[in-house]
Amino acid sequence: MSNSSCVADQTVKDYFDGKPEALEIFEIVADKIAATGPSDMTIGSQISFGRARKFAWFWLYNVTNKNPNGVPHFMLAIDHQVDSDHVRSTEQISKHRWNHQIVVRSKDDAKSTWLSDLITLACGYGFLSSN
Repeated sequence: MSNSSCVADQTVKDYFDGKPEALEIFEIVADKIAATGPSDMTIGSQISFGRARKFAWFWLYNVTNKNPNGVPHFMLAIDHQVDSDHVRSTEQISKHRWNHQIVVRSKDDAKSTWLSDLITLACGYGFLSSN
């Protein structure tokens, strides 16, 4: 990831410890975000990205314990609702903010044009200073 520091890279590696496939998917997604311009990355129970405000969150979901690698989930804040077969769910949380949850099941999903388009929409939202 081109815009991350060594400390942040190590923390990302810790987050994905023992989950190499999920790490590869995350790195592809993070590179797509980096290609839209600099952003701040925060790592906790999920990894979030923001500029003037947070616009993207990435986490692993493994409710059934059938996939020890976890299923990469990605949520994007966009200033309008996007109807797409790739969006698992959408929730309007304020007048000009819709959270779009996406399951990124493979490296092909992570590399896809449709995901790039959604990230571009969300990155633009990250620049807004109100609502």
